[in-house]
Amino acid sequence: MKDLRFSDPLLLLGPLERAAKAVGRLAQATTGSPVLAAWLHRSRVEAVADIADIQGRRVDPNRLRTLLAQVPTRALRDWGATMLALDLMRQMLSEPSPPAFAPTGMDGALARMEEAHATAGPAVLVACGTGFFAHLEAGGDRSGACLAVSRFLAAQGMTPLPLPCLNGVEAIRRAEPDGMWLVAFLDGIARQAEQGEDGLTALLHRWRGWRRCVGDRRSDARIRRAVDAVAAEGVIGPARLAARLRCATSAATDLLEELQRLEIAVEITRRRTHRVFVAADLAAMLGEVAPRSAAAVAAGAVPEIAPVAPAEPDRWVEPAEGVDDALANLERILKRQDPLLARYGRIARASGEE
Repeated sequence: MKDLRFSDPLLLLGPLERAAKAVGRLAQATTGSPVLAAWLHRSRVEAVADIADIQGRRVDPNRLRTLLAQVPTRALRDWGATMLALDLMRQMLSEPSPPAFAPTGMDGALARMEEAHATAGPAVLVACGTGFFAHLEAGGDRSGACLAVSRFLAAQGMTPLPLPCLNGVEAIRRAEPDGMWLVAFLDGIARQAEQGEDGLTALLHRWRGWRRCVGDRRSDARIRRAVDAVAAEGVIGPARLAARLRCATSAATDLLEELQRLEIAVEITRRRTHRVFVAADLAAMLGEVAPRSAAAVAAGAVPEIAPVAPAEPDRWVEPAEGVDDALANLERILKRQDPLLARYGRIARASGEE
């Protein structure tokens, strides 16, 4: 792989222009979007699955979403892939390491990008790609470099906040032994930005369609606010919805059941208590849920739903070692996202009144 610092810079003009335009459009699309919080959650899960993939560990995003919803999942030998993905998400959501702590791979990659930016001038994307390449050449880990990309672009003002879909994974997949690294990097960033914008636009249209499904009701009707909550969080239970809407849990359960009837939400737990619902576009999570026990089926609490056939026999097993700790750490970080979700709720209600 060649570093273009010693090649013809004219080769960069086309890829750099496309990447800059794509990142700029994505940054503009995220500004003030009423579904930003929902898109960020989906984007984070897909990003950590992609980063784990280039590390040689395949993770199903739907399985990861199911684990984050604290719903028992079907048995699957993944050889530590799930724990790696959870740790990557923890790093993605955590604050930068204080100077007193040992630097992480992401900190090292950020330092390389800052050094490249000092010499590359205003070409932020070129500096990002050069620092990425230098980090890998120095023996740095791929995941640290990928996690550093979105933070570096946000720190330089190219995006309003770190956007998980901009991570450089596509560049590693596109890179060829005799190719030009910066061309592959810029093409990969452009591709990821375009896909991110398409995903955000599709989610916005889906949310508006869900709003139309609930019919012509008052702008402050609970069911409209419930649609906003499901769109914002993607995975939600009656207790969480009741806290957001400041209503009784029984009323929140009725709202979620109504959304399920309207095909806006889908229940994935198949049980009477501690139920979990997901947005309709995440219904594929149902295939990762552990099947109900024979005693529960005999009790007839909930009608039996045929599970998706897994690659190996379904059975509930204890979580792999370390997954519980990773989920606990991640849960503490996710609680800090409540202010963002609250801001989303205000934006959504304001847009509904227009």
